[in-house]
Amino acid sequence: MTEPTTKPDHGLTPDSFPGATLTQEAIDAAVEAIRRLAAWHVWPERDETLTFDAPGDPLVLVPTKRLVAVKSVKVDGKTVKIGPHDWSPDGTLWIDGLRPHPKGRPRRIEAEVRHGYTGPGDVIALVRSMAGRAAAPGQSYTVGRINVGAPGAITPQSTEWRIVDQIRLGPIP
Repeated sequence: MTEPTTKPDHGLTPDSFPGATLTQEAIDAAVEAIRRLAAWHVWPERDETLTFDAPGDPLVLVPTKRLVAVKSVKVDGKTVKIGPHDWSPDGTLWIDGLRPHPKGRPRRIEAEVRHGYTGPGDVIALVRSMAGRAAAPGQSYTVGRINVGAPGAITPQSTEWRIVDQIRLGPIP
């Protein structure tokens, strides 16, 4: 395997895990699995334009768990003014005067934001264990007559879901 020529956007490399024998490929696969399960990129902070539907209520849930800045917002293609007190770090956005569409369809929101955590935090242990399982395909164990573990799988085990649940987006109406 050749090493990537550019540093991955998540910043984790085999050197991030002293004592572990993880490949960059396994780390990248674990990070992508976590992001897919969380339904957003999680870390690092990045500027991104998010396009999503909203029912038309003034309180809009942006698909993120960590909103850092709101640069601009459009509703159905029209720019709306967002003040510094019209959003919160948990991903909620207040769009004054927003009402349901007269034809009953959702409103299309386009938000240019900065969001994400600065680093992986508690998720780094999850990356390590998931990448370790991916790198060791024969790893599983037996409890009674039940074989536990998903050899070679990039999925969290039962106790690891607690970490995923903390960063995962919930249902957005």
